[in-house]
Amino acid sequence: MTAADVFHSLFKYKAWSESELFKILTASPNSSTNSNMSDALWHLAHINIVDKLFIGRLQGESMPCNSTTTEEPQSIVNLSFEFTEANDWFVNYTKNLTETELDKRLNFVFADGKLGDMNRSQMLSHVLTHGLLHRGMVSGLLPFAAAEGWRDHFTTFLKAEQ
Repeated sequence: MTAADVFHSLFKYKAWSESELFKILTASPNSSTNSNMSDALWHLAHINIVDKLFIGRLQGESMPCNSTTTEEPQSIVNLSFEFTEANDWFVNYTKNLTETELDKRLNFVFADGKLGDMNRSQMLSHVLTHGLLHRGMVSGLLPFAAAEGWRDHFTTFLKAEQ
């Protein structure tokens, strides 16, 4: 298995986990009554903003952004759609990547105005670990999601994929 294959598998896992989370958030009666929901949606919106920024950077597009967060109220339905769109992009993008492409360095500007210089492997690794960090925070804020079946484990994904 190549590094490119590993990235493809990990982005399929990311897409699966986030899709499963949104299924629960959409269907659960706890979503409308949980006092931590707005904080959880803030973390999910932040994941999505960062995902979109890195999609643009990987495409070589400069995306105007002065913040990686938003204070606007978030909708579960809208975020679910945006996550699906971004995750579909990452899964398709990683499907045919070569080791040479993964090693290519890209220059960009971070939201804070500082210059960024990362190779594609580093960028993809950041997207994966960043999303996992914030999904962990969401799990802590919304324990009902795990109680209702959300398992954000790579091994659970691998078993489900078999």
